[in-house]
Amino acid sequence: MRRWFLLALAFLVIAGSIGALLRLIFVVEMPWLVFKPWMHAHSHVAMLGWLFPALVIALLRQDEGLAPHGFHRWMAAAQLFVAGMLLSFPVQGYGGLSIACSLGQMLVGYVLIAQVWRHTAKWPAAGSRLLARLALLFQVISTIGIWAMGPIMAGGMAGSELYYWSIQWFLHFQFNGWFWFAAMAIGSRWAERHGVDVRLDRFTVLLWVLGTVLTFALAIAWSERYIGIIAVNSAGVLVQAWAAWRTMRAMMRARLRAQVRTTRWMRIAIGTMLIAMGVKVAAQTIAAIPVVADIALTLRVYVVGFVHLNTLGAGTMVLLAFALERGWLDEARAMVRVGMALLIAGFALSELLLFGQGTLIWGRWGMLPNYHWMLFAASALMPIGALLLLAAALRRTRRVAIA
Repeated sequence: MRRWFLLALAFLVIAGSIGALLRLIFVVEMPWLVFKPWMHAHSHVAMLGWLFPALVIALLRQDEGLAPHGFHRWMAAAQLFVAGMLLSFPVQGYGGLSIACSLGQMLVGYVLIAQVWRHTAKWPAAGSRLLARLALLFQVISTIGIWAMGPIMAGGMAGSELYYWSIQWFLHFQFNGWFWFAAMAIGSRWAERHGVDVRLDRFTVLLWVLGTVLTFALAIAWSERYIGIIAVNSAGVLVQAWAAWRTMRAMMRARLRAQVRTTRWMRIAIGTMLIAMGVKVAAQTIAAIPVVADIALTLRVYVVGFVHLNTLGAGTMVLLAFALERGWLDEARAMVRVGMALLIAGFALSELLLFGQGTLIWGRWGMLPNYHWMLFAASALMPIGALLLLAAALRRTRRVAIA
């Protein structure tokens, strides 16, 4: 499975490179690069080429043993569909080939999800298995939004509120459901295998589920500014904040035992993830205030920053910690340490710039000097860091093969 993880990491390099190009377009004229189709390529490759397969691998590889029957064929098919999206989206946007590849990946993804479901059947029911099952359910639930788009478009409602709600449904339950619960399941299973007691009680898990469901209200509040919808979101973020507090308490109780079973760069990756998720929960809690919710929904820089808190801050960091724990990335190598440092620095700086510029726009205080150049430089650090990680892992593979 290590080779599939490294292929997913290669897709992270590609997605990050496209993301940096999308920053550069604001300061360098590139008539050949049309923003929206390339943005679709960036998001699909990042979510389906990197996060989806890497999370599946991390869940399956928590235990020793052979891969599920047919896993390699299904993973190959899924990544071929992602390659098709990478090639077709920049050319045609949402066209016949890109849509076919997206649907193909989703169907194959169901098979991989089913394999993970069977694999986790022997995990502790009240611990990692519950979190893993919820993650898998949220992944499938999120795809309802994609299936709904066909009838919506066939009914001539493309561009309607219902159309955008379907997109937001998919993204919300991917980010706040699948990604987050999978990250918790990976951490919980690691703790069980290493004798670290950080098991979350069922009430805390229930709070996370309720928070995830209720906060979907914010995703539709942009078009329906009813007080009831804002109230539902406010309840959701308060429940989520309570869940985060209870989770942090459980982790703090076990921190000393966990420290002796982790390496330095594992702790740095996990610490970055926890900070990112703390900022995410805090941002959503502040968004419970109606006037703040309006700003959060209308300022694109806030939206992009929030998305990256989930994809880069939570998903990517827990996956890098997993790769370090498995020895797939060797932190004894300087290239790995530099790659990790660049990736984390790029993520942190880009978040500071996005949220900082968003706050300036909110206050009508103008633009940061050289904002677009600085954002491009910060964004470029991430694919460079990921490329160094990939290169170090491939060099290690080659040396082992030669030996």
